[in-house]
This record gives sequence, C-alpha cells and structure tokens, in this order.
Amino acid sequence: MPYEENAQSAYHTAKFGASGSVDRDIFEAMRRYLVEDLGRGSEEAFDRARSEISREIPRAVLAWLSRSGISIEGKTVLDLGAGLGGMSEELMLRGASVLAVEPGAAFADIAKRRLERHDGSFRVIQAFGESLPMPDQSVDLVVSWRVLEHVRQPRQVLAEVWRVLRPGGQFYLSCENYLAFREAHYGVAWFPLLPKTLGAVYLRMRGRSPCFLQQAVTYTTYPRVLRDCRELGFVRRRDEEIAESLRTKPGTYWQTLRLLSKLTDGSGPLVLDRLSKTFSFGLTELFRKPA
Repeated sequence: MPYEENAQSAYHTAKFGASGSVDRDIFEAMRRYLVEDLGRGSEEAFDRARSEISREIPRAVLAWLSRSGISIEGKTVLDLGAGLGGMSEELMLRGASVLAVEPGAAFADIAKRRLERHDGSFRVIQAFGESLPMPDQSVDLVVSWRVLEHVRQPRQVLAEVWRVLRPGGQFYLSCENYLAFREAHYGVAWFPLLPKTLGAVYLRMRGRSPCFLQQAVTYTTYPRVLRDCRELGFVRRRDEEIAESLRTKPGTYWQTLRLLSKLTDGSGPLVLDRLSKTFSFGLTELFRKPA
C-alpha cells in the first residue's frame, strides 16, 4: 500500500479536523492513534497524550544528548519523522534552527501550527526520509526517535542522513528492535521477526486491529541497523567510549577485556557489547559522521 493511501487515523486530516486549539488537536491525534490504531487503553492513551503536549520524551532525549556533550543552541537540526512536533518544538525553544520532516499530512499540519506559536527558526517539510529535500552536508545534528521502523527502506533513510549531515555531525537514532520479545507499539508480547500474517492473527485474537502492523511497521533489528550504519561510514559513540575505557580504566573486568581485545585484534569487546543488546527492547545509539 503506498504511503499516501495509509488509512491510519493519526496521520490524515480526513479523520479529524482542526479545533482551533493546537494542544487540543495534539491530544486528540495522539489519543486516537493509541486507542483506534493500536487498541491501547483509554487511561494509558490519556497519559501519553498529555505527555506529548508537555514534551516529556523530547526533554529526556535532549538531556541524554547534553550528557553526551552534544550542544543544540545555534545548530541546524533535522527532526526526522517529526510527528506531532514535540521534538521540533523542544529543539527550537533551546535555540536550534529546526528542519521538521514529517510525511503525514495531519501530523505535519499540527507540527507547523505548534511551532508557529513561538519565535524561532523552523521549517516543516512534508516529505519521506528516503528522499530528503535538502542539500548535501547541510545539517549539524539529526534526531530520529522511533521512526526508522515505520519507513519502507531503512537503509536508504540512513544513507540520506549520512548525505545531509555535515562532516563531524551527530546522529541520534532510537528505533524498535524486532529481535526483542515485545511489540512496543501494541504493548504486547511478541516473537522475534514474527511473520506479519501470523502477527495479524495473534493481534485479532487479542482484540487488536493488525492494520498498523501491516501498513506502518518495517522490522528493524539491532544487528542490521548497526551494520548499515557502519557500512555507510558512521562511527558509533559507544565504540569510542569502550576504546577509551580499555585504555584507561583499572580493574579485573577491564583487564579481562584488554586481554580479549589483544586476542581478537581489538574486535572482541565491541562484539560482546553489541551481542549483549541483540535482543534488547529498542535501539538507542549516537553516531558521528567523521570530519
């Protein structure tokens, strides 16, 4: 099914109209997405919709980036898969020049109205991540939160991120890992890489609609995403941190890893770290495009 024919209520203006209150529309879009598309409970949907308005998740992400030494103020930041605009709003309020890319017509409209309430530099662009309408090496930071599993061609999106990032630019990526024993959107137990035909039967048995799974989910996995990023040329921040720890940290644990590193030409500790996350719930990594 082509992108533009996706019938999910959360993404299209035909499903709900503007009320005149941006916050009310943000709340309603998130609530309907959770309740109607995913079958989540009303109380859970209410709490998540309320947190969308207060930008709890964007604030946590930017706090994480700050602890990692990533500054926002004065930077050109691409919010890849901007959704309802919460991340873009938080970025702009912190002094970034924001490029908010969102393919869904309804979400893009709400994001634009949301950002227009503030003074700041921004553009809301209705486009797909596989073909970003911006020049090579034009942004300092790309933030992508829970988006990669919703695109048709994840590697092409990653290649576009590489293209638009300036040398030395940073890429924050958070997405689902479908080697985990959980489907995070529906909030249900899941078998890794469960065929969607069986997944649809399972969801119907639980009283859920499988439309979201069938139309809007691509199975991303931790190993595949890391491999794609490495092949494109990205440097994983965690690899750099491990290398530094191997040089400087005392103790039996790091002594053992140093021995393993010598026996494996330096690859052993990195492989162990990646293997430890193979079946984890979700992927959160910071990558760098070398200068």
